[in-house]
Amino acid sequence: MKYSMALLLISSSLMASIGEITALRGTADLQRGTEHIPVTVGTKLEKHDRIDTAPQSKLQIVFNDKTVISLGQKSRFSVDEYLFDDKNVQARFTIKKGFFKSITGKIGKIAPSHFKVRTANATIGVRGTTIIGEISQKRDIIACTYGRIVVSTPQGSVVVNQGERTVVAQAKAPREAERVNRIIMKQLDKKSDPAVAPSPIAPVTSTAPVTTLKTETTESKRVVEEQKESQKTTQIIEETPQQQEQLSPREEIANVLGTQRPVYEGRVTEGSTSYGVIQQDDYNRVHLGFDLGDGSMQGNIQFHDNVEQYNIDVGGKLKEDATFDFNSRNGYDGGGHGKLEGTKYEQANGTFHFEEKEFFNLHTNKIDGKFEADLKR
Repeated sequence: MKYSMALLLISSSLMASIGEITALRGTADLQRGTEHIPVTVGTKLEKHDRIDTAPQSKLQIVFNDKTVISLGQKSRFSVDEYLFDDKNVQARFTIKKGFFKSITGKIGKIAPSHFKVRTANATIGVRGTTIIGEISQKRDIIACTYGRIVVSTPQGSVVVNQGERTVVAQAKAPREAERVNRIIMKQLDKKSDPAVAPSPIAPVTSTAPVTTLKTETTESKRVVEEQKESQKTTQIIEETPQQQEQLSPREEIANVLGTQRPVYEGRVTEGSTSYGVIQQDDYNRVHLGFDLGDGSMQGNIQFHDNVEQYNIDVGGKLKEDATFDFNSRNGYDGGGHGKLEGTKYEQANGTFHFEEKEFFNLHTNKIDGKFEADLKR
């Protein structure tokens, strides 16, 4: 009788298992009801389990349908619903905070509408997909490295295709999807990869040893091989240490704009000289060009007042905070200040003040104005 009962309990336990921890670096806690269970490689998961990773810790889960979930440090993950049998398939997970990567398995292929990932600020629907995310209470950054996803909130939805990302602020509609620089995508990917050591590496102590097993499990290898297209998108040749550093703000601007030499065209919107108001006509024109590599800028501002025409060449520098300063390059004293603005830096706005000496330096013509320019596509 005792033997039969033991078999029944073992059988019940196996049936309840929906996945297991296949790789671990550092420590993590599994909460099952009121019970807290230390996580080890081989720990079985059940529906409604919650996992919290410690600082400087990462882990990987492989579910029964071969869905792979990787978690970075200080992450919280829970299984809301999971069914995978002959009659029903369903996968609903929640990532409340931290870094994660999800490679959908069979459920995402045979019933993509039944695979959902909820974050602190959005819900993600998949189409045969690899997802990378950085989640916080105030903002989610969600990227797609293979396939396509739909990111939704009560305020709206956006489609994110392969190689793109969106940002979701608390209680806001997702931002329009944008292409992601491959180095940024790689850096985001590494934050949830248990095969990559965190920096700094968590210290080994007698009470919280660092457990590092297979850097990539047989199951995860099989999944990755099935999705070779995903590898083409996310696999990057080893960069130099300089390449792996965080991108500078100017490099981030270049990434968003898709060019290192953006050009902006517009007009002087208001202003005056000592002779009158700056006219709003066809001669009024602003042309600005930037080199995001060295931060230089040059351009031309032209307009006329009631008396004469002005054609002022300018040059200057774009700063790390997306502001720029410039001075006249053709005989006028003074200069101006501006900023690249907009969700995709599609506008260049600013002000200028020039002075022109006249009548044997006995008179100074003072020139003030504001300008607006849009990115030339």
